[in-house]
Amino acid sequence: MINRPAMYCLVAGMLCAGLVAGAPLAGQITRFGLARARLHSRLVWRALLPLVEPAYAHSPGPRAIHLDSPVRPPRVTFINGHTDPFTLDELRGYGVLLFFGTLDCNSDCLRALKQFTHVKAALGDHARRVRFVMIGVDAGYDRSSSLLRLVRSYDPDFMALTADVQTVVPFARKHGATVIQASPYRMAIPFVPYLVYLNPDGVWITCFPLDLSAEEIADEIIYSL
Repeated sequence: MINRPAMYCLVAGMLCAGLVAGAPLAGQITRFGLARARLHSRLVWRALLPLVEPAYAHSPGPRAIHLDSPVRPPRVTFINGHTDPFTLDELRGYGVLLFFGTLDCNSDCLRALKQFTHVKAALGDHARRVRFVMIGVDAGYDRSSSLLRLVRSYDPDFMALTADVQTVVPFARKHGATVIQASPYRMAIPFVPYLVYLNPDGVWITCFPLDLSAEEIADEIIYSL
């Protein structure tokens, strides 16, 4: 029969051993952070759910779209809201979430700006490492200063960029935006399919559908930072 002091020593030893064994796991959890843990849990859940509910495979809902071959966007000189030349290279070191639009494009543009505000809130302290950008495709009609006023009515840190139509429209189409010419003098975007995300190295790696939850978008961005 083990006496009481010996039992206390045994319990203390087991507790110490547990703390030592758990330290690497605790460190790993800390490194990944809560957002990354949520992202991995979501991926595991999506992998397992079709096995439990086969119908899920046919109606998966919105998901982040990861490019199989990440793309470095071509260098384009834009004009920012203060009429200064600006390239996306100047945002290296930041994650960049962007979409293409005009001042009077359809409701998807407003949805994108509202989604920006929700994603920024979901990012928390990580938001300081992300830039939110609206790129205008109709510089002849939408002045850069007007676009800037629009985006900053949602958040004072949001950015607006424009370029001449001949430059920006091919750039937008490469990123999946549907751009049509509404008249000989007017361009329009009838459909903004998703938000484009460039990682801190300036590489396009992900697209986010507009109806994807802000929390999931934020988790994906945090994972890339």
